[in-house]
Amino acid sequence: MAPQSTSAFLTESKAAEYLCISKKTLQRWRFNHKGPTYTKLNNKLIRYHQVDLDEWMKQQSITHDQHGFT
Repeated sequence: MAPQSTSAFLTESKAAEYLCISKKTLQRWRFNHKGPTYTKLNNKLIRYHQVDLDEWMKQQSITHDQHGFT
């Protein structure tokens, strides 16, 4: 992930770039209620807060114990 200001709001394109995924993937996650938290302005402009993207990525972490079980 590219370093940015922690208070930055990102467009869909910039958020997808930040997460190293396509804009279409980010949209699909949003439509399926699986992706990171977002803000909707004037009922149509989508923005992602960088802090929310970072937190969502942390929540996706998978850890394994020494036996390979989570």
